[in-house]
Amino acid sequence: MNPATRFFRRLARAAPLAIVALTLAGCAYALVHDGVIDQSKAEEVRTRIQQFRGLDFIRPVPLVAKTRDQAQAMLEAEMRREHSDEDLRIGGMSGAMTGLYPPGMDLKRRTLALMRNQIAGFYDPHDKEMVLVEGAVDKSLWNRAAGMMAHRDIIGEMILAHELTHALQDQHFHIERMLDRTEDNDDRNLALKALAEGDATLSGYGYVMGGLGRQSVDAILSRMNDLPRIFAAQSGNVPRGLSAPMIFEYAAGVRFVAIAYESGGWAAVNALYAHPPLSSLQVMDPGDYYGRRLDPARIEIAGYRDFFGGWRKADDDTYGALLLKTIIQRNLGDESPDADIIEQWAGDRVLVFAKGDALAILWIVVFRDADAAARYAKIYSSILKRISGPETPWRVAARGDGVLIAIGPPARSFDRLAPAVWRASTIVIPPPQAPPTPAGPEIQTLAAPAATAR
Repeated sequence: MNPATRFFRRLARAAPLAIVALTLAGCAYALVHDGVIDQSKAEEVRTRIQQFRGLDFIRPVPLVAKTRDQAQAMLEAEMRREHSDEDLRIGGMSGAMTGLYPPGMDLKRRTLALMRNQIAGFYDPHDKEMVLVEGAVDKSLWNRAAGMMAHRDIIGEMILAHELTHALQDQHFHIERMLDRTEDNDDRNLALKALAEGDATLSGYGYVMGGLGRQSVDAILSRMNDLPRIFAAQSGNVPRGLSAPMIFEYAAGVRFVAIAYESGGWAAVNALYAHPPLSSLQVMDPGDYYGRRLDPARIEIAGYRDFFGGWRKADDDTYGALLLKTIIQRNLGDESPDADIIEQWAGDRVLVFAKGDALAILWIVVFRDADAAARYAKIYSSILKRISGPETPWRVAARGDGVLIAIGPPARSFDRLAPAVWRASTIVIPPPQAPPTPAGPEIQTLAAPAATAR
């Protein structure tokens, strides 16, 4: 489990406050007042979002209001459904061992605090209902900026339009089933969530802006550049390993979806669900999807069993390019030139083993060429040297276009472990594929800035 991406895999079809803060100035969150929803206004939004998004609701979507405490209880219930306390312990500890999280982080507490502070509304796919969180938005702040739009609840309308778009995704494209099928690949799960959140955010913004022409799309993309700053201001010292995936889903997701929208409107966006992106890198670098499609490698790690006697396999997953970049920037700095190595990422697979309170990690990362693999081996070795104490052995070695990483006690046998793993493991890098839809001039124009915005 890569906890940074899998938490609230279903429930977090949500509009965070950082997105709300990027809405048009001049609003008060008045759709919910004293626990009562303005159903007349909500019905107006429901009707108009169907027309705007070009999709009709197949079944009704109940709309309910929850207090922060009630929403928190729902989040905790979702966490219990998805993860045991042991899962959370392993997730936090393995994240610290790889450099994704600071050591000793209480993953459950920090994740719940982040969601409590950020979520303004969400679509709950279990009960198929829309939840608006009362008191999530500081009304006095927005009232002071009300100005000429004081007669409209822009925030409430945007949140509701955003969440209703998630309901449409669920009813028409079965997005929740798609997410369920990515249970053992959190990077693919993150790419799917970026598609869903990008669609919903573009839809919510476009709804309150009165349409999506080129100027309004450019304005939305420009606003996304402020998302990391606003998120940091609202959420305080959130570990990068938790904040980066959430910001990615919205900021990179909007850019990715906007390319399809500019090329063919909502019909082109709908088509993305039939051929969704398969990695976070395809969302970060849209040319890898809309141009020459580069799908991630299929990796099966084997040959390790003789070296892991007494250890149980606790997880088998994929970190992906976004988390690799996050690890580099968290440990080497935001401006580290080494972060560009992720542009050559071709795939990875990580196994996590447990024995009592101890963990061990075996990880293969594959790149597009041998030079990139050798460079990454040096970069990641420098990170592990910084973060691993004397009680945590580790080894990193490149072979061809792959890098093998071992962290924990079995790394002491690396000279024998590595040849056995390389002999038995399977790595298949798909050749470049034709894009799912032709890449016209609009796609080429929009894809270039998004690729350099990493």
